[in-house]
Amino acid sequence: MSVVATEAGVSQMTVSRCFRNDPSIPESTRLRIKEIAQRLGYSPDPAVSQLMARLRRSRLSFTEPVAWITTHSSQDGWRENPASLSFFRGASLRAGQLGYRLDEFWLNAPGMSASRLGGIMRARGIRGALIAPLYEPGHSIDLEWDHFAIATCGGYSLKGPKIHRACSHHFQAMKVAWDSLTELGYQRIGLALSADLDQRVAGLWVASLLLEQRNTVPPRRVPPLVSNRWSSEVLLRWYHHYRPDVIISFKTAFDWLSEKGVRIPEECGFALLDVEYSGFAGVDERRIDVGAAAFDIVVEQLVANQLGLPDKPKIVLTECAWLDGPTAPRKKDIPIRTTARPKKRGNGEPVKNC
Repeated sequence: MSVVATEAGVSQMTVSRCFRNDPSIPESTRLRIKEIAQRLGYSPDPAVSQLMARLRRSRLSFTEPVAWITTHSSQDGWRENPASLSFFRGASLRAGQLGYRLDEFWLNAPGMSASRLGGIMRARGIRGALIAPLYEPGHSIDLEWDHFAIATCGGYSLKGPKIHRACSHHFQAMKVAWDSLTELGYQRIGLALSADLDQRVAGLWVASLLLEQRNTVPPRRVPPLVSNRWSSEVLLRWYHHYRPDVIISFKTAFDWLSEKGVRIPEECGFALLDVEYSGFAGVDERRIDVGAAAFDIVVEQLVANQLGLPDKPKIVLTECAWLDGPTAPRKKDIPIRTTARPKKRGNGEPVKNC
């Protein structure tokens, strides 16, 4: 490093800051020093760079804060969402392991704006931010991106800008559910969810299901229900029309079916797209691991002093697993009904007006 500093006519500290992309060093100076270093065959040791970053943090009397930004209609509204709670828990655990902490910021607080929030974060010395799943998907956040290392977690609710994200592997999750239910003996596998949830995962659950159905004989294909008017009436109409022998959905759907007299699993098996409750079969999205992975993305940028929007946003996917449960037992283990009920079977066409 000293040779580079001498050649460039600057101090070794300036060279060090240059390779950390410190914004206090003019971009033209950074480019000139890096060109000299490249010509001299010098490159920084990544292990040493990480060690020095940790030493700089250890000099502080407190752990470095990273913002946890929420957009719900109330300050604690995000806590009512089990997914957001799991992401936050995973990120908080990883933060503690790495010498950081998460500080909560509510973007919809009275008098708050993205610009004001950016100013508050900078005044508090916050350089990193993790955006929680948005309350309403499909929106953008206009923060002062140039000053922060940023990432989001959970899914695709954030429309813009394009930033790094960590998610459950939703496409793989549906394949795990399909393969597991098929192994258990189910043949007519149905997927039911709201259009809002479909948007949050960029349609990946439906896409994966349709791919699996491609290799299934037509009589066993159940068109997925994706409804803009998600209600018990819409769900029951779809169920009675197509008669799936197992439904993949969420607990709300399970409650609606049970309230309407559908016996689970005797008449229809049921699996959750994420097992948030005991006593259910379904997919484990490993959301705590997703939160930890999202925080790792922020720290990776902080260590390299890479602030601002990434040129090539990346998505880190955590694979999901299947959990057996009493709502979807092996078909041969389901008690035989003592009272016959007439069955109606669909013709394979999609349900209209859902």
